[in-house]
Amino acid sequence: MCGIAGIISYTNSIQELEKIKEVPDLLKHRGPDSQGFSIFNHVAFAHARLSVIDTSPDSNQPFFDENKEFKIVFNGEIFNYKELRSNLEKLGETFITSGDVEVLLKLYKHKKERCLDEIRGFFAFGIYDVKADTAFIARDRFGVKPLYYSQTKEAFYFSSELLPLQHLRGTKELNHKSLTAYFQLNYLPGEESILKGIERLLPGHCVTIKNNKASFRKYYILSTKQPYVVSSSPEKELRKHLENSVTDRMVADVDVGSFLSGGIDSTIVTALASKQTTHLHTFSLGFKDNTFFDESSLAELTAKKYGTNHHAFMLSNDDLLEEFDNFLHAIDEPFADSSALNVFILSKKTKPFVKVVLSGDGADEVFAGYNKHKAEWLIRNNKGFNTLVKIAAPFVNLFPQSRNSVFGNKVRQLSKYSASMKLDPKERYWRLASISTKEEVQQLLLCKEEITELKKHYTSGINNDFNSFLLADVNMLLPYDMLTKVDMMSMDNGLEVRNPFLDHRLVEFAFSLPAELKIDGKIQKKILKESCRDLIPDEILNRPKHGFEVPIQQWFSNELKSRIESEWLNEDYISEQKIFSLSAIQNLKKQLYSNSPGDAAAKVWAIIIFNSWYKKHIA
Repeated sequence: MCGIAGIISYTNSIQELEKIKEVPDLLKHRGPDSQGFSIFNHVAFAHARLSVIDTSPDSNQPFFDENKEFKIVFNGEIFNYKELRSNLEKLGETFITSGDVEVLLKLYKHKKERCLDEIRGFFAFGIYDVKADTAFIARDRFGVKPLYYSQTKEAFYFSSELLPLQHLRGTKELNHKSLTAYFQLNYLPGEESILKGIERLLPGHCVTIKNNKASFRKYYILSTKQPYVVSSSPEKELRKHLENSVTDRMVADVDVGSFLSGGIDSTIVTALASKQTTHLHTFSLGFKDNTFFDESSLAELTAKKYGTNHHAFMLSNDDLLEEFDNFLHAIDEPFADSSALNVFILSKKTKPFVKVVLSGDGADEVFAGYNKHKAEWLIRNNKGFNTLVKIAAPFVNLFPQSRNSVFGNKVRQLSKYSASMKLDPKERYWRLASISTKEEVQQLLLCKEEITELKKHYTSGINNDFNSFLLADVNMLLPYDMLTKVDMMSMDNGLEVRNPFLDHRLVEFAFSLPAELKIDGKIQKKILKESCRDLIPDEILNRPKHGFEVPIQQWFSNELKSRIESEWLNEDYISEQKIFSLSAIQNLKKQLYSNSPGDAAAKVWAIIIFNSWYKKHIA
């Protein structure tokens, strides 16, 4: 796991290529073990390494083959590299390292773009073929690893993060379309970044650069149209996929640990991983001052059941707030999922013990684990409940709405459910995915950009098949919220996170299954629970979904209130900034401090994150 960057010059400008020398330091947090760069012909590569497989200097990057014909920078892991190496040796290849980087490079030498069909893992990489004078850049199937790029008449640039490209390009111009999407969803989906002229290579895409021309291709498509061939037990088949995936992700030349919350996903991963080692380290966060958010006792149950070396980091509100500015500094591009703070602290606390951890990310999107999935199923299938909601809606809206209490959160959810019932499935998906409505964002921002095409792109496939609703989450929510959060926060602390639920064979199997095996009126993630029932303590198996959140409403009313007023939402600064409507900011603060804040805290959080980033990178 690492940080990568590159410049493919179209003009052979030495001055342009030598900019690469400054990039390794910008990526050092992603790869603290070694940093390097290489300029060869009209191509410059930079790399910062977190050494996990073949920890010797032999696998440091940029990496050349023995004949100096191919050069690579690679971020990620190839889990079937030993099998691929054996096949390549049969073709006469020899190896000077024991790692996966050299295997990938020589696989590309033989297969070119078709190498992507053979590798299992997660990755972003760039390869330069010297003889063919061709560069090839690719990103993994589901977008576990990020990759930004930028094109000018002079060069093609790429990097693991936004900041190095901003440095190489010198751009500070905001993309107002992306700004609109950010404030509607609290994260940035799709190809366009927050800065004009810098894009993202989409998941499952690659680009070939030859003769000063970049050709893009989508090499992987996940479909819901491959029906499952009925076997005696799809539960057993799923269990086998999970066991194989966890086994693959335990491959490393360093210790591998596991994040462990009170949910079923990390419990399953931990249970299966504990069978692979006698000294599995597990890591969880607990909240001393807020029992509503605390799941540490449930994590302890699993740790005791499997005899792991468990590390429970019990945090007070002061502990969380102490890390707040470090967390803000880690945000390379505006990202307002508040649970990112938890991931940041958990990663920082975990790093002294291990370099690699497993996580349960991906299970909710694939197996229908979110509250919005339950809401969508009820809207589609339960007319009786929908009738009751219609009758109750005028009364529900009389009660205070808040994310920070059980009752207030239920009122908030019912209000959103009631509004969503009236929409068609595509519009409903977007509403359930959003923190703010289109109208609210238009009131907030002075520059009003439409995101119609972005919305259409991610909702166009939604139809009567419930799996299409889940597929929209895999295409949008998963890479741009969940995986972005984990990569940004863990890699800022030099920690690699692996996701067993995102083995592409497992995901393809899951999407071949009919939706009724995943969700009904009573149970979510049905087949996952059934296939792993023996692994999960009853207290965890039977509990409702609980988010990995932080008490931001409480902070905004107390510990952070003065900074909101003097720094992030300071009205003089807002007026000078000319991005937000001052009256909308005033109304939002008024709602935040009312008895019915609703989602105001999440909206204020998004502004705090943005303005912190803006002051550091733009102003």
